[in-house]
Amino acid sequence: MRAAYIETTGGLDVLKIGEQPKPKPGPNDVLIRVHASCLDRVHVYAREGSHGMKSVPKPYIAGQDMAGEIVEIGAGAAATYPDLKIGASVVALGGGAHAEFAVAPAVMTFPLPPNLDFAQAAAIPTAGRTAYQSLIHRARIAPGEDVLVVAGGSGVGSFGIQIARATGCRVITTVGGQEKMAKALEAGAHAAIDHYKEDVAARVKALTGGAGVHAVLDHVGTATWESSFAAMRPFGRFVTTGVTAGHKAELHLGQLFTKGVELHGIGRPDPAQNRKALGGLLTLVERGQVRPIIHASFPLEKIAEAHQLMESSAFFGKIVLTL
Repeated sequence: MRAAYIETTGGLDVLKIGEQPKPKPGPNDVLIRVHASCLDRVHVYAREGSHGMKSVPKPYIAGQDMAGEIVEIGAGAAATYPDLKIGASVVALGGGAHAEFAVAPAVMTFPLPPNLDFAQAAAIPTAGRTAYQSLIHRARIAPGEDVLVVAGGSGVGSFGIQIARATGCRVITTVGGQEKMAKALEAGAHAAIDHYKEDVAARVKALTGGAGVHAVLDHVGTATWESSFAAMRPFGRFVTTGVTAGHKAELHLGQLFTKGVELHGIGRPDPAQNRKALGGLLTLVERGQVRPIIHASFPLEKIAEAHQLMESSAFFGKIVLTL
């Protein structure tokens, strides 16, 4: 089968397009003919061998998110999920998705939402599930609350804005530059802050009448920690889903004590938790309350260009690969 893969870590030149063995599904899996997948920042890290990604097996085919058609179903999967049929159009969270065929656990395979095409659906699973779990399951956001979504132009951020808005929250987000501010407002944010030009915490306090936000969704890390902490009101909830810009930060325990805030990591949810989150998100998608925002789409053969765009951060939403 045709696939994008790496045999060693390095720059864009280590990305290869060629033939790789077709994967075989286990008893609780499905085999999917992939029509679209998407690129996540972790795939850049795997290619670079950075951010703790030095030990991925080689050759390595990246990609978790996929949309396509089921071509094979494991015996256990067929018994447990009778609605999954050969030929059915699906969206799934699995592995090796940057290829013509990929395997996904049946537990993380869902019917393609009728209002989406394959490319749109492939943009959902990882970023959307992460944002949903962070805000709904960890931060426990509620209607009427103020929510700060850090880096609203990212995949997680673009879903976070919409999920918080659909929950009935007032959404504030941070982005870089006027163009991304406009896109964030179009996505549903009530206010957008240019983190290049503004004091984020001060601006959040001004927007909330001095109170601060009830919840913060962040995946940037060190660079945004202080402003995120300062932006929370007493008993606020902070959730981190990643450390794109550094993993070490100072915590003033006295301020933690007096503010009474909650600090959460998204953790490593089990398959049942992941299914619940992705299923909940897809319900919002089918209702039209949340939509995948695709910045650019590339054919698989141009995956190096997709990586280059990801590295630049000059995008809003998701980067999709099509086959």
